[in-house]
Amino acid sequence: MRNSHKHSLRPITLELGGKSANIIFPDADLDEAATQAAIIFGNGGQSCVAGSRTFVHEDIYDKFLEKVKVIAESIKVGCPFAEDTNQGPQVSK
Repeated sequence: MRNSHKHSLRPITLELGGKSANIIFPDADLDEAATQAAIIFGNGGQSCVAGSRTFVHEDIYDKFLEKVKVIAESIKVGCPFAEDTNQGPQVSK
């Protein structure tokens, strides 16, 4: 970023070191934030809109983690054709 003006006058975009970051601040609705962050569990984590990384403010980290843990533990992995299955196997049986 510091040297971009030397070679070009084009706008630049900077990332947080990867793709699709969730950034959770202390004023967030933690139930909604946890639900949205847990979308990564669907489709084996291979969704173009799923947040692949989550940054959580230290003041709410433990509360947020507990909410995501409840969601993760409620997901039933199994036969993708079974009605009570939320997610098929990741790689194999």
